[in-house]
Amino acid sequence: MNSYCKSFFVVVAVTLTLMLCLPAVAQGPAELTVADPAAAAPAATPAAAPADPLPANPAPQFGSPLSTGDSWRGTISIYGWFPGVHGTVGVLGHNAGFSSPFSDVFHALKGIIPIAVEADKGRWVIPIDFFWVKLANGTATPFTDITSNYVNVHLTESILTPMVGYRLLDGEHLKIDALGGIRYWYVSQNLQLIGAQVTPPAFVRSQSWVDGLGGARFIIPLADKAAITVSGNAGAGGANLDYQVIGLFSYNFTRKIGMGLGWRYLYEDYRPTNKEFVLNTTMSGALAGVYFNLGGKPPVPPTASCSASPTEVFAGDPVNASISTQNFNPKHTLTYNWSSAGAKVSGTGTTGNVDTTGLQPGSYTVTGTATDPKEKKNNVASCSAGFTVKARPNYPPTASCSASPSSIAINQSATVNITASSPESRPLTYTWTSTGGQLSGNGTSATLTATNADAGNTITVTGTATDDHNLSTSCTASVSVPPVQQVATVEDWGECTFEKDPKRPGRVDNDCKDVLDKLALRVQQMPNGKVAIVGYTDQTEVVNADQLGSQRAVNVKYYMTTDELGPKVDPTRLEPRKGGQKGKAVHFYYVPQGATFTQEESVTVDESAVQGQSRAAAPSKHKKATPPPAQ
Repeated sequence: MNSYCKSFFVVVAVTLTLMLCLPAVAQGPAELTVADPAAAAPAATPAAAPADPLPANPAPQFGSPLSTGDSWRGTISIYGWFPGVHGTVGVLGHNAGFSSPFSDVFHALKGIIPIAVEADKGRWVIPIDFFWVKLANGTATPFTDITSNYVNVHLTESILTPMVGYRLLDGEHLKIDALGGIRYWYVSQNLQLIGAQVTPPAFVRSQSWVDGLGGARFIIPLADKAAITVSGNAGAGGANLDYQVIGLFSYNFTRKIGMGLGWRYLYEDYRPTNKEFVLNTTMSGALAGVYFNLGGKPPVPPTASCSASPTEVFAGDPVNASISTQNFNPKHTLTYNWSSAGAKVSGTGTTGNVDTTGLQPGSYTVTGTATDPKEKKNNVASCSAGFTVKARPNYPPTASCSASPSSIAINQSATVNITASSPESRPLTYTWTSTGGQLSGNGTSATLTATNADAGNTITVTGTATDDHNLSTSCTASVSVPPVQQVATVEDWGECTFEKDPKRPGRVDNDCKDVLDKLALRVQQMPNGKVAIVGYTDQTEVVNADQLGSQRAVNVKYYMTTDELGPKVDPTRLEPRKGGQKGKAVHFYYVPQGATFTQEESVTVDESAVQGQSRAAAPSKHKKATPPPAQ
């Protein structure tokens, strides 16, 4: 009967302990009650170990604003567990099975001190849990020792659980912690059998042991402040086997305070070799509690910096702005917005494009704003960058013109081109004018066609390049039009006859000299051209007929160039020619420059073979006359 009573009150003690301090339940499965006071201690393990469903530092798990950097952080947790208990217990060889709901284990509590703390830095977690409880119950009912009416039970437990953990995975959608440590138990129990004649009537006993623990914790964030945690651990050492599984939903009300709701399942098998305690029990039930976050750095507000390039432009030139952010969650996608007073800005990413068209000279700013839509607070950062619109200087375009070809005849065309550029790279338009001809075309080229009125003139074509600020520059190109060439016409200037001196048929007589003197004056008046002197013969003349025509032409030239009487003519302008049988005469033809003499059938006289004769000489009828020396 004593063993059964001990077992029952140990279960009561553990249940009350877990109700009032949830951190205790997270420490290990050795927390079930047993009949022996020493065995009762495992039932009251605090939950401050890393496997606690609400860990000491919930900041990286449940969206708390506490920093997860290298600063120290701490958490204090207070929980309650509301389990039902069933299993097998035994003391000194007396074993019994039992099953108790939570409503039967709430009335034996005399005192309780649950303390669960955790200190974290970076990815390291250091949870330490201390739990002290005192229970007293005077109505325990023995199951087999019926010599006793009931049992007074006085139970005191002290449990210390230090552990160390490391965060293996710190992802946005999953976090995993590895945990390890020990659990030290000390249990003292005083049992008084009421109504039994036994010696001694009371039993006092204490016992201590240590279990090694290992476990893991899995956190699934649901939002900035909520998460689901699934944790478990297992241990051995003083106990043969213990393990637990916990599922929990947690929520942070503020940066400092949060709460959790969940369910916990705990199993323990404690069987020391001396058979004094037997504890093979299962406890499961709902969890509820609150936690308080301490320390840590306050959240660093996000910041942004902006830049503009170029910083100085003319109105109409583009400006590119960019934004870079700091202290935002790198796993969140940010949205961007751009604005500017007086200018139009486009862009929804980290780059904004500023349209400066129409802006007056002066200073302007462009503002970029970055927003984290997944965060509720500290989720916006803005920055500005400045740029200057400069006054536009008077830089007109530069231009040069060329014509091809540079000389054209009437009704022919030339192409005139303009090569122009703006120092400010402004758009250009072109116009054309000319001093003559017909001009057509636009753009960088025009076509000039010469007309009859342009003959002998030079046409000047002017091209003008104008930018969009009405600044212009002109250039010229010249196209010449040669005069129209007149068709040269051979003129018949008369003749001189040789009929008065039959004995000297080639002699230039006085009548002929009068004609030649007048002819010489006329030639002198003509700046250009030649005179063709064609000598003829009569068919009745038989004395040196083939030579007589040539002789008459040479004698005429001789007189006009060498005779001391009368005006003289440049010999190069007189051309003696021999004609056919058309009479006793020499015919004169004026041949202008550029004209060809084709009026008569004649040939040029070889003046080296036929020399001019004096007027006293006369050829004989039977032999060639010998010309006198030239006068």
